[in-house]
Amino acid sequence: MAEMRFILSSCLVFAALAASPLVVKAEPARIIFDTEMSSDCDSAGALAVLNHLADLGEARILACVADAVEPDHAIAASISAINAYYGRPDIPIGTFHSAVIRPGKSHYTAAIRDAFPHQAPPDDQAPRALDVYRTALAAAPDGSVTIVSLGFLVNLHDLLESKPDAASPLAGPDLVRRKVRQLVVVGGFFPRDNVPGRMTPEYNFGGAAGAGGLDTQFVVEHWPTPILFSGFELAQGICTGPSLIPVSQADPVRRIFELFGALKTGRSSWCQTAVLAAVRDPEKYWEIKRDGYCHVAVNGQSHWTQEPHRGHSYLAPKVPQPEMEKIIGDMMAAPPVKSGT
Repeated sequence: MAEMRFILSSCLVFAALAASPLVVKAEPARIIFDTEMSSDCDSAGALAVLNHLADLGEARILACVADAVEPDHAIAASISAINAYYGRPDIPIGTFHSAVIRPGKSHYTAAIRDAFPHQAPPDDQAPRALDVYRTALAAAPDGSVTIVSLGFLVNLHDLLESKPDAASPLAGPDLVRRKVRQLVVVGGFFPRDNVPGRMTPEYNFGGAAGAGGLDTQFVVEHWPTPILFSGFELAQGICTGPSLIPVSQADPVRRIFELFGALKTGRSSWCQTAVLAAVRDPEKYWEIKRDGYCHVAVNGQSHWTQEPHRGHSYLAPKVPQPEMEKIIGDMMAAPPVKSGT
Protein backbone atom coordinates (compact mmCIF):
# COMPACT_ATOMS: atom_id res chain seq x y z
CA MET A 1 0.00 0.00 0.00
CA ALA A 2 2.83 2.38 0.88
CA GLU A 3 4.45 1.57 -2.45
CA MET A 4 1.21 2.38 -4.25
CA ARG A 5 0.99 5.77 -2.43
CA PHE A 6 4.60 6.50 -3.47
CA ILE A 7 3.82 5.71 -7.10
CA LEU A 8 0.68 7.87 -7.04
CA SER A 9 2.60 10.72 -5.38
CA SER A 10 5.36 10.52 -7.98
CA CYS A 11 2.82 10.58 -10.78
CA LEU A 12 1.22 13.69 -9.33
CA VAL A 13 4.63 15.42 -9.13
CA PHE A 14 5.46 14.57 -12.74
CA ALA A 15 1.99 15.72 -13.83
CA ALA A 16 2.48 19.04 -12.06
CA LEU A 17 5.89 19.51 -13.72
CA ALA A 18 4.42 18.70 -17.13
CA ALA A 19 1.63 21.22 -16.61
CA SER A 20 3.99 24.02 -15.53
CA PRO A 21 6.42 25.66 -17.98
CA LEU A 22 10.04 25.24 -16.93
CA VAL A 23 11.81 28.54 -16.39
CA VAL A 24 15.46 28.25 -17.39
CA LYS A 25 17.54 31.23 -16.39
CA ALA A 26 19.88 32.26 -19.17
CA GLU A 27 23.58 32.46 -18.45
CA PRO A 28 24.76 36.07 -18.06
CA ALA A 29 26.61 37.46 -21.07
CA ARG A 30 30.36 37.43 -20.44
CA ILE A 31 31.60 40.85 -21.52
CA ILE A 32 35.02 42.39 -22.15
CA PHE A 33 34.53 46.16 -22.32
CA ASP A 34 37.01 47.91 -24.67
CA THR A 35 36.71 51.70 -24.40
CA GLU A 36 38.41 55.00 -25.06
CA MET A 37 36.83 56.55 -21.90
CA SER A 38 38.45 59.95 -22.34
CA SER A 39 37.27 61.96 -25.34
CA ASP A 40 33.50 61.51 -24.87
CA CYS A 41 31.02 60.82 -22.10
CA ASP A 42 28.96 58.10 -23.79
CA SER A 43 31.61 55.52 -22.84
CA ALA A 44 30.92 56.30 -19.19
CA GLY A 45 27.19 55.97 -19.83
CA ALA A 46 27.83 52.62 -21.48
CA LEU A 47 29.75 51.35 -18.45
CA ALA A 48 26.83 52.43 -16.25
CA VAL A 49 24.44 50.47 -18.49
CA LEU A 50 26.73 47.44 -18.37
CA ASN A 51 26.99 47.55 -14.58
CA HIS A 52 23.21 47.88 -14.31
CA LEU A 53 22.76 44.81 -16.52
CA ALA A 54 25.27 43.01 -14.31
CA ASP A 55 23.17 44.04 -11.29
CA LEU A 56 20.19 42.39 -13.00
CA GLY A 57 22.18 39.20 -13.50
CA GLU A 58 22.21 39.59 -17.28
CA ALA A 59 25.93 40.34 -17.67
CA ARG A 60 29.24 39.40 -16.12
CA ILE A 61 32.04 41.91 -16.66
CA LEU A 62 35.24 39.94 -17.21
CA ALA A 63 37.55 42.89 -17.83
CA CYS A 64 37.75 46.50 -18.99
CA VAL A 65 40.49 47.73 -21.32
CA ALA A 66 41.34 51.21 -22.58
CA ASP A 67 42.09 51.85 -26.26
CA ALA A 68 43.10 55.51 -25.91
CA VAL A 69 45.87 57.53 -24.27
CA GLU A 70 45.61 60.86 -22.45
CA PRO A 71 48.32 62.95 -20.75
CA ASP A 72 46.92 62.71 -17.21
CA HIS A 73 47.12 58.89 -17.35
CA ALA A 74 43.74 58.69 -15.63
CA ILE A 75 41.59 56.56 -17.96
CA ALA A 76 41.99 53.46 -15.80
CA ALA A 77 41.11 55.52 -12.73
CA SER A 78 37.86 56.67 -14.37
CA ILE A 79 36.92 53.11 -15.30
CA SER A 80 37.80 51.90 -11.82
CA ALA A 81 35.77 54.66 -10.15
CA ILE A 82 32.64 53.71 -12.08
CA ASN A 83 33.04 50.01 -11.35
CA ALA A 84 33.75 50.76 -7.67
CA TYR A 85 30.59 52.87 -7.43
CA TYR A 86 28.63 49.80 -8.53
CA GLY A 87 30.42 47.61 -6.00
CA ARG A 88 32.80 45.97 -8.49
CA PRO A 89 36.23 47.41 -7.61
CA ASP A 90 38.14 44.26 -8.55
CA ILE A 91 37.32 44.01 -12.26
CA PRO A 92 40.67 43.76 -14.12
CA ILE A 93 41.59 46.90 -16.06
CA GLY A 94 44.22 47.17 -18.79
CA THR A 95 45.54 50.17 -20.69
CA PHE A 96 47.10 50.74 -24.09
CA HIS A 97 50.89 51.01 -23.89
CA SER A 98 52.23 52.36 -27.15
CA ALA A 99 53.55 55.55 -28.67
CA VAL A 100 51.41 54.99 -31.76
CA ILE A 101 48.59 57.01 -30.17
CA ARG A 102 49.17 60.69 -29.49
CA PRO A 103 47.58 61.67 -26.16
CA GLY A 104 44.38 63.67 -26.28
CA LYS A 105 43.35 65.84 -23.33
CA SER A 106 40.20 64.60 -21.60
CA HIS A 107 37.38 66.72 -20.19
CA TYR A 108 37.01 64.57 -17.11
CA THR A 109 39.48 61.75 -16.37
CA ALA A 110 41.79 63.68 -14.01
CA ALA A 111 38.84 65.15 -12.13
CA ILE A 112 37.28 61.71 -11.66
CA ARG A 113 40.61 60.28 -10.52
CA ASP A 114 40.99 63.01 -7.93
CA ALA A 115 37.41 63.07 -6.60
CA PHE A 116 36.16 59.49 -6.56
CA PRO A 117 37.36 56.27 -4.88
CA HIS A 118 39.21 53.93 -7.23
CA GLN A 119 41.87 51.23 -7.20
CA ALA A 120 43.73 51.91 -10.45
CA PRO A 121 47.34 53.01 -10.91
CA PRO A 122 48.29 55.62 -13.53
CA ASP A 123 47.66 54.34 -17.04
CA ASP A 124 51.34 53.93 -17.84
CA GLN A 125 51.74 51.71 -14.76
CA ALA A 126 48.58 49.63 -15.25
CA PRO A 127 48.61 46.15 -16.82
CA ARG A 128 48.77 46.11 -20.61
CA ALA A 129 45.38 45.79 -22.28
CA LEU A 130 46.72 42.89 -24.36
CA ASP A 131 47.72 40.93 -21.25
CA VAL A 132 44.33 41.56 -19.65
CA TYR A 133 42.60 40.43 -22.83
CA ARG A 134 44.54 37.18 -23.11
CA THR A 135 44.16 36.34 -19.41
CA ALA A 136 40.41 36.99 -19.41
CA LEU A 137 39.84 35.02 -22.61
CA ALA A 138 41.96 32.06 -21.51
CA ALA A 139 39.97 31.74 -18.28
CA ALA A 140 36.54 31.90 -19.95
CA PRO A 141 34.52 28.92 -21.23
CA ASP A 142 34.86 28.25 -24.95
CA GLY A 143 32.58 30.30 -27.18
CA SER A 144 31.23 32.36 -24.29
CA VAL A 145 32.74 35.87 -24.53
CA THR A 146 31.30 38.95 -26.19
CA ILE A 147 33.76 41.79 -26.77
CA VAL A 148 32.28 45.28 -26.98
CA SER A 149 34.60 47.69 -28.80
CA LEU A 150 33.55 51.30 -28.20
CA GLY A 151 36.59 53.18 -29.48
CA PHE A 152 39.68 52.49 -31.55
CA LEU A 153 40.49 48.92 -32.58
CA VAL A 154 44.15 49.03 -31.51
CA ASN A 155 43.77 46.46 -28.73
CA LEU A 156 41.92 44.07 -31.03
CA HIS A 157 44.68 44.43 -33.60
CA ASP A 158 47.27 43.57 -30.95
CA LEU A 159 45.19 40.62 -29.79
CA LEU A 160 45.04 39.16 -33.30
CA GLU A 161 48.80 39.60 -33.67
CA SER A 162 49.62 38.15 -30.24
CA LYS A 163 51.71 35.04 -29.69
CA PRO A 164 51.34 32.20 -27.16
CA ASP A 165 52.25 33.28 -23.64
CA ALA A 166 51.82 32.31 -19.98
CA ALA A 167 48.08 32.97 -20.19
CA SER A 168 47.44 30.65 -23.14
CA PRO A 169 49.39 28.41 -25.51
CA LEU A 170 47.20 29.70 -28.35
CA ALA A 171 48.14 32.48 -30.73
CA GLY A 172 45.73 35.39 -30.96
CA PRO A 173 43.48 34.24 -33.82
CA ASP A 174 43.10 30.76 -32.33
CA LEU A 175 42.39 32.15 -28.86
CA VAL A 176 39.71 34.45 -30.27
CA ARG A 177 38.21 31.67 -32.39
CA ARG A 178 37.96 29.36 -29.38
CA LYS A 179 36.70 31.81 -26.75
CA VAL A 180 34.77 34.64 -28.44
CA ARG A 181 31.12 34.31 -29.38
CA GLN A 182 30.92 37.67 -31.13
CA LEU A 183 32.47 41.10 -31.41
CA VAL A 184 30.23 44.19 -31.19
CA VAL A 185 31.83 47.28 -32.73
CA VAL A 186 30.82 50.94 -32.49
CA GLY A 187 31.95 52.60 -35.70
CA GLY A 188 31.37 53.24 -39.37
CA PHE A 189 28.32 54.43 -41.24
CA PHE A 190 25.88 51.84 -42.54
CA PRO A 191 25.31 50.87 -45.16
CA ARG A 192 27.88 53.35 -46.49
CA ASP A 193 30.03 56.23 -45.30
CA ASN A 194 31.83 57.38 -48.44
CA VAL A 195 28.89 59.48 -49.60
CA PRO A 196 29.30 62.72 -51.57
CA GLY A 197 30.69 65.48 -49.40
CA ARG A 198 32.22 63.17 -46.78
CA MET A 199 35.97 62.93 -47.22
CA THR A 200 36.91 61.42 -43.85
CA PRO A 201 35.88 58.16 -42.20
CA GLU A 202 33.77 57.82 -39.07
CA TYR A 203 35.80 58.77 -35.96
CA ASN A 204 36.38 55.29 -34.49
CA PHE A 205 37.07 53.71 -37.87
CA GLY A 206 39.49 56.49 -38.77
CA GLY A 207 41.73 55.08 -36.07
CA ALA A 208 43.93 56.48 -33.37
CA ALA A 209 46.16 59.41 -34.22
CA GLY A 210 49.33 57.97 -35.69
CA ALA A 211 47.72 54.66 -36.68
CA GLY A 212 45.08 55.82 -39.16
CA GLY A 213 42.50 53.27 -40.31
CA LEU A 214 44.96 50.39 -40.67
CA ASP A 215 43.99 48.85 -37.32
CA THR A 216 40.32 48.97 -38.28
CA GLN A 217 40.94 47.44 -41.68
CA PHE A 218 43.09 44.65 -40.24
CA VAL A 219 40.63 43.70 -37.51
CA VAL A 220 37.55 43.77 -39.73
CA GLU A 221 39.29 41.70 -42.41
CA HIS A 222 40.84 39.10 -40.09
CA TRP A 223 38.49 38.73 -37.14
CA PRO A 224 37.54 35.02 -37.00
CA THR A 225 34.10 35.22 -35.28
CA PRO A 226 30.89 37.12 -36.08
CA ILE A 227 30.97 40.95 -35.90
CA LEU A 228 27.91 43.09 -35.18
CA PHE A 229 28.36 46.76 -36.14
CA SER A 230 26.59 49.63 -34.43
CA GLY A 231 27.04 52.53 -36.82
CA PHE A 232 27.30 56.24 -36.10
CA GLU A 233 23.87 57.12 -37.45
CA LEU A 234 22.08 54.45 -35.37
CA ALA A 235 22.40 56.34 -32.07
CA GLN A 236 22.92 59.86 -33.40
CA GLY A 237 20.20 61.88 -31.72
CA ILE A 238 19.32 59.29 -29.07
CA CYS A 239 20.31 61.77 -26.37
CA THR A 240 20.80 60.64 -22.80
CA GLY A 241 22.15 62.44 -19.77
CA PRO A 242 19.27 64.40 -18.18
CA SER A 243 18.08 61.25 -16.38
CA LEU A 244 21.26 61.55 -14.29
CA ILE A 245 20.38 65.00 -12.90
CA PRO A 246 18.51 63.70 -9.83
CA VAL A 247 20.89 60.83 -9.00
CA SER A 248 23.44 60.88 -6.20
CA GLN A 249 26.43 63.16 -6.68
CA ALA A 250 28.51 60.19 -5.55
CA ASP A 251 27.85 58.74 -9.01
CA PRO A 252 30.98 59.35 -11.16
CA VAL A 253 28.99 58.92 -14.38
CA ARG A 254 26.78 61.85 -13.40
CA ARG A 255 29.90 63.93 -12.81
CA ILE A 256 31.42 62.88 -16.15
CA PHE A 257 28.32 64.02 -18.03
CA GLU A 258 28.39 67.26 -16.04
CA LEU A 259 32.05 67.93 -16.84
CA PHE A 260 31.44 67.12 -20.50
CA GLY A 261 28.56 69.59 -20.62
CA ALA A 262 25.95 66.95 -21.41
CA LEU A 263 24.13 66.53 -18.10
CA LYS A 264 21.29 68.85 -19.06
CA THR A 265 21.46 68.79 -22.86
CA GLY A 266 22.28 65.09 -23.29
CA ARG A 267 24.68 63.32 -25.60
CA SER A 268 24.13 60.78 -28.39
CA SER A 269 24.21 57.23 -27.04
CA TRP A 270 26.58 55.49 -29.46
CA CYS A 271 28.30 53.33 -26.84
CA GLN A 272 25.21 52.57 -24.75
CA THR A 273 23.35 51.06 -27.71
CA ALA A 274 26.26 48.71 -28.41
CA VAL A 275 26.36 47.47 -24.81
CA LEU A 276 22.63 46.83 -24.86
CA ALA A 277 22.95 44.91 -28.13
CA ALA A 278 25.85 42.87 -26.72
CA VAL A 279 24.02 41.77 -23.58
CA ARG A 280 20.39 41.41 -24.63
CA ASP A 281 18.84 39.99 -27.78
CA PRO A 282 19.45 42.89 -30.18
CA GLU A 283 16.39 42.03 -32.26
CA LYS A 284 14.25 43.23 -29.36
CA TYR A 285 15.34 46.77 -30.20
CA TRP A 286 16.75 46.81 -33.75
CA GLU A 287 16.56 45.25 -37.16
CA ILE A 288 19.62 43.11 -37.92
CA LYS A 289 21.00 43.43 -41.45
CA ARG A 290 22.96 40.33 -42.48
CA ASP A 291 22.99 40.59 -46.27
CA GLY A 292 26.70 41.22 -46.80
CA TYR A 293 29.88 42.33 -45.06
CA CYS A 294 31.70 45.49 -44.04
CA HIS A 295 34.59 46.49 -46.29
CA VAL A 296 37.11 48.95 -44.78
CA ALA A 297 39.64 50.97 -46.78
CA VAL A 298 43.13 51.82 -45.50
CA ASN A 299 41.95 55.25 -44.33
CA GLY A 300 39.08 53.71 -42.35
CA GLN A 301 36.24 54.52 -44.73
CA SER A 302 33.77 51.68 -44.91
CA HIS A 303 30.89 50.46 -46.99
CA TRP A 304 28.54 47.50 -46.85
CA THR A 305 29.19 45.05 -49.69
CA GLN A 306 26.66 42.40 -50.64
CA GLU A 307 29.10 39.55 -51.27
CA PRO A 308 30.73 37.54 -49.88
CA HIS A 309 29.20 36.91 -46.45
CA ARG A 310 31.70 36.89 -43.58
CA GLY A 311 29.54 36.69 -40.48
CA HIS A 312 29.08 40.47 -40.43
CA SER A 313 25.82 42.24 -39.54
CA TYR A 314 24.74 45.72 -38.53
CA LEU A 315 21.97 47.30 -36.49
CA ALA A 316 19.19 49.32 -38.09
CA PRO A 317 16.53 51.33 -36.21
CA LYS A 318 13.28 49.71 -35.08
CA VAL A 319 12.25 51.07 -31.65
CA PRO A 320 11.31 54.80 -31.81
CA GLN A 321 13.99 57.23 -30.65
CA PRO A 322 12.11 58.58 -27.58
CA GLU A 323 11.56 55.04 -26.35
CA MET A 324 15.25 54.18 -26.74
CA GLU A 325 16.19 57.36 -24.88
CA LYS A 326 14.03 56.31 -21.94
CA ILE A 327 15.32 52.72 -21.91
CA ILE A 328 18.96 53.80 -21.90
CA GLY A 329 18.43 56.80 -19.63
CA ASP A 330 16.65 54.71 -17.01
CA MET A 331 19.47 52.15 -17.04
CA MET A 332 22.12 54.84 -16.61
CA ALA A 333 20.25 56.36 -13.68
CA ALA A 334 19.38 53.12 -11.88
CA PRO A 335 21.03 53.02 -8.44
CA PRO A 336 23.61 50.31 -7.82
CA VAL A 337 22.38 47.15 -6.15
CA LYS A 338 25.63 46.97 -4.21
CA SER A 339 27.06 50.45 -4.09
CA GLY A 340 30.72 50.94 -3.31
CA THR A 341 30.05 54.30 -1.68
